[in-house]
Amino acid sequence: MLVVVVSAAACGGAAPGASPVGPVPSAIVGEPGPAPALPLPTSTTGTSLVATPTTSRPAPPPTAAAPGTLVEVAYRLERRTADPATAGFEAMAESTLSDPRGWRRAGFQMARRPGAAFVVVLAEGPEVDGLCLPYETYGDYSCQNGPVVALNADRWRTATPKWTGALDDYRRYLVGHEVGHLLGQHHPSPQCPAPGRPAPLMAQQSTELNGCLPNPWPLEDELAVARLRPPDLAPPYRG
Repeated sequence: MLVVVVSAAACGGAAPGASPVGPVPSAIVGEPGPAPALPLPTSTTGTSLVATPTTSRPAPPPTAAAPGTLVEVAYRLERRTADPATAGFEAMAESTLSDPRGWRRAGFQMARRPGAAFVVVLAEGPEVDGLCLPYETYGDYSCQNGPVVALNADRWRTATPKWTGALDDYRRYLVGHEVGHLLGQHHPSPQCPAPGRPAPLMAQQSTELNGCLPNPWPLEDELAVARLRPPDLAPPYRG
């Protein structure tokens, strides 16, 4: 098994059309150097996840992965809450990212490592709003902003009124959807391609299911798209 290496420039700030470097054995995406300090300044740019951006960006052209290659993405977790309802965040997030039903099926090996450049943060709404700028998350939603995935703690505690599934499945959806954007994936159009069937993981299930069933895992067609490697991970805002 070969591990694809993405250059540091391709992680959260690559020029359009930048491509991964590789394959090279034993290199890890997300460990190009020291981890960024948090919180990020409000001028940090990124791309929206659950929140709807005021401007849209076209999908980047994919780069086909060679058969049998593996992209290992190093990440770390930060829980910035102290209440019992969020106590299981690290365990749930790590198990979701390593679950064989998730992005692992598309060839992404998520590896939790101290000091990794990519970070998944659970925080209260006002802090998430600051991490997500220039996207508006309104104290309610979550985002991916460069190397940072910021998850809203209230959504972790209670999901949303539109979600009709189990709370643990919403938490899995939240992690998988937001990290999906980190991996270069985008919202589908239409959001619910087949009413009565499971929604795409990358659909905005927090705000509307549109007749689809709640679903915390990527569908087969989403996995097929993800297997076409994006030119950069942690895509920046390109509005």
